[in-house]
Amino acid sequence: MTYSGAPPTYRLADALFLIGHDEFSGKPHGATDRLDCALAGAALAELMFERRIAVEDGRVVAIDGRLWQEPLTDLLITEIMRREGAHPIRLWIRYLREQLNICERVGTRLATAGVVRREQGRLLGRSIRWPAVDPNQAATPRVRLTALLMRQPSTDLDVETLLLGALIEPVNLGPNVFDAQVSARMRECGKLLPGVLQSLLGAVVAALDASTVSIRR
Repeated sequence: MTYSGAPPTYRLADALFLIGHDEFSGKPHGATDRLDCALAGAALAELMFERRIAVEDGRVVAIDGRLWQEPLTDLLITEIMRREGAHPIRLWIRYLREQLNICERVGTRLATAGVVRREQGRLLGRSIRWPAVDPNQAATPRVRLTALLMRQPSTDLDVETLLLGALIEPVNLGPNVFDAQVSARMRECGKLLPGVLQSLLGAVVAALDASTVSIRR
């Protein structure tokens, strides 16, 4: 699938990835470990919205193991099916971040779709960058989210928009990407999520806290 013509509607993890990276330089706007945790949560949420997994008592349960020819989510559902039994969301977030390199996976999905380019730093140890092929198109998720948050009451927002805002806020992308008014609206989003998505958001926040503690050590 490619994003062309009309303004695209991005999958949740793709939208978060694009908001989390500068469309010109391709550099992340914040700490990569924190963005990775949020991307892992967004990727799991995609499976939840497609009813391929469910969350019961804070644990991930596979309910539809069919492959839908979407490489990233097919990979995730295969991994979940392979590890039989229900496992806590926080462990899946850690696995996606540390073992599956979720940022690379989402970036590759967008690069395959022609939205970004993958650029490797020339010097040893230089990080990978993801500049946009079309900066205006890559800015669509940020522009759309800003418009929705400023024009509609939070209670009228769909759950994907609420979750996107709720995932951005704890990653601290807000001050780097949005103005103070939009950032303040984002802080309301998590409170309006249904219980199962609040569980997901709570697991992401716990993973962020654990990541911060490990870095400080």
